[in-house]
Amino acid sequence: MAVTGITPAAPGAAPAELDIPVRAGGFGTAFYEESARRFEALRPGVKINLYGDPRIEDKVRVRLMGGDYPDAAFAPYLLWPALIRAGKVKDLTEDLAGPNWEKDARWGDTFLPGALDSWRLGGRVYGVPLGYACWTIFYNQKMWREHSWTVPRTWDEFFTLGDRIRAAGGAPLSLTGVYGNYPDAFLRAAYYNLAGAAGWKALNNLTPGARLDPRYVRSAALLQRITRDYTLRGWEGATHTAAQLAFLQGRAAMTVAGSWMIQEMEGKIPDDFELGVMNFPVFPEGVADPTTIQTGADSFFIFTTGNPQREKLTVDFLRFLTSRAQAERFVRTVNAPVAVRGVPLAAFSARLQSTAVLITHAQEAFNMPQVMLEPPAVRQALTDGRMELMTARITPQQFAEKIEAAAKRDRARATDPDRVEFRHVLAGLALLILLGGAAVWLATGKLRAVVFRPHLQAQSGGEAAAAFARLRASVALGFVGPAMGLYAVFVLLPGLAAFGWAFLHWDGIGARTWAGWFNFKWLLFNDDVFWFALRNNLYLMLVPALVVVPLALLFAALIHRGVWGAGLFRVVLLFPNLLGGITATLLWLNAYEPHGGLVNAGLVVLGRILDVGWLRGMDGFPWLAQNHLYLALIPIYLWMACGFNLVLYLAAMEGIDPQLYEAAELDGAPVWRQFFTITLPMIWEVIIISMVFLVISGLNAFEMIWLLTSQDPASSTHTLGTLMVTSMFKEFQIGRAAAIAVVMLVLVLAASAAVMRGLKRESLE
Repeated sequence: MAVTGITPAAPGAAPAELDIPVRAGGFGTAFYEESARRFEALRPGVKINLYGDPRIEDKVRVRLMGGDYPDAAFAPYLLWPALIRAGKVKDLTEDLAGPNWEKDARWGDTFLPGALDSWRLGGRVYGVPLGYACWTIFYNQKMWREHSWTVPRTWDEFFTLGDRIRAAGGAPLSLTGVYGNYPDAFLRAAYYNLAGAAGWKALNNLTPGARLDPRYVRSAALLQRITRDYTLRGWEGATHTAAQLAFLQGRAAMTVAGSWMIQEMEGKIPDDFELGVMNFPVFPEGVADPTTIQTGADSFFIFTTGNPQREKLTVDFLRFLTSRAQAERFVRTVNAPVAVRGVPLAAFSARLQSTAVLITHAQEAFNMPQVMLEPPAVRQALTDGRMELMTARITPQQFAEKIEAAAKRDRARATDPDRVEFRHVLAGLALLILLGGAAVWLATGKLRAVVFRPHLQAQSGGEAAAAFARLRASVALGFVGPAMGLYAVFVLLPGLAAFGWAFLHWDGIGARTWAGWFNFKWLLFNDDVFWFALRNNLYLMLVPALVVVPLALLFAALIHRGVWGAGLFRVVLLFPNLLGGITATLLWLNAYEPHGGLVNAGLVVLGRILDVGWLRGMDGFPWLAQNHLYLALIPIYLWMACGFNLVLYLAAMEGIDPQLYEAAELDGAPVWRQFFTITLPMIWEVIIISMVFLVISGLNAFEMIWLLTSQDPASSTHTLGTLMVTSMFKEFQIGRAAAIAVVMLVLVLAASAAVMRGLKRESLE
């Protein structure tokens, strides 16, 4: 097979099979699989086992924890920092200093500016980039032409343009508030322009005082001005796709996104839409080159398998994958920029041409920080403070001070990882006392039942023995043993292992060290986010239950009484339970979009029908904004939980003897009295069970919050479940995540037992 510019394989190469999992995201796997087959043709005897999955990280993570390492992987959200620290990822610095595939340049010199910086740690490079993204401002060229607007080069020109767009009756910018990396692009671009590479490096290295730099404060002020004066209404609760769609529908003149927007909105960009692309404006006194672009890159990593020959062959495959010929195929196949130099502009689609020109002409580039490399306190403080800044609840100076304080905590944690600041002493002690008191209360209640009611046991013992003869141990083991064995292997043993992790310092890959009670002390006495999360779990445990239980009881009673359309009620109310939590949440995510979402659109129509002004003004209301999110959860809980509880209550009601209702009617008891004197007491045990389910659901809440916050909750929106996942997969604190799981287990047991004990009544026959 002849391939232009490719050196043929050396004869006599040893047969080998490389194992390379890849993430089947927006790019799919077709290009990578085709590249593997081309490489095999050039290297006889070599087999590339390349396969993909949208959740490849989960599968590879399990393999890694078991010590089964592939040869390489493209899996952006794996535990790469922990793997690098543990020496499990190959240092590619020396390989990049060698020749490229065509052998006409150094391999490292064939990549675009900033491409190798994604995984440059301590001056060493660990990732080979292929996919390349460039952050830009997209604009509507047709609108520009009709109003004779010009592309702004400076920030003053940008604000002047924004004023002209507003004067023309439009919104200058469509923006997302749910996914903070998008608006943050303005802050990053402004700061890099003012501070240059040195300032950007100081920021990412947590240099003391870097966030208090006046240039950083000025950049924060610029972001605040943009979101305060120039954004489409409702941006606080818009997802990034909703913001892009609003721009494409003509609701705004501009939007900010990465070059992936063209592929992400495939099929949603109108055929006649003239998509323009501009770089971020600059300050006249900026020190960075005006052509500087803000980038990101997807990288392949090679594992250190201990087999130099296999590692060398894997490096050879990545050289081939990033050759000029393969880079051009990548652009033509997936319609996205590539990190390799020299791809002709003709290879890019018409909509990518402008972005390609920006990339080609850029003299300098800087990388958006990898989420997994951001220090945990700074990352969370940015998520929290960014929204406060953009909604003008804090000043730019206060924002800078907040991020600097978080950087100080991260520096302190790096030098003394076992340090605990006792910031919540009273709250932590109160929780411990409350849980201890609940345990004593439940234990003493059980003791009273044993000591003071033996006569009840004696009376029922003979009857029970007659009705249910005691099984022999061998027979009982035959019935219970297999199920108990499976339960022990798949639930109890992993649970005990996780419980043990709660007392360790462990990043999931490296050595495990004893931590004692440190993780629990950190959560109860040090961590602010833990207490926010616990408060939110209590809200989700109590508030939805106060609405769901009465409503489900009402619907069940109506259906039980034979209300018209009872069958339709059953189907409609039970339907959400067939969807599953993730699907239902995604439906509500779209329904809550500020513009075009079903909720706001329905409220606006209702306002017009009823002639109610505030309802007509609901278009653009940001339901998913941080300060409205938990209010918006109540309708979701009603929609998802009513049907299940209705079925429980209805089944219990249909088991009540109809003669009781007939007797009550003969005595002249109205329907409402029959409900409270017959129905409610007779189904009380079922109500207790449903309350326990709601308590467990509220304390275990995860996917709903995780999805509605674009997997990046603010401190004020975290739950214990999202905090656990963040601790494990973003901060690599496996011990702390296990400690959160233990706390959740204790809370679930205590709350469930308290509900059952507190609502317990004598059974009615």
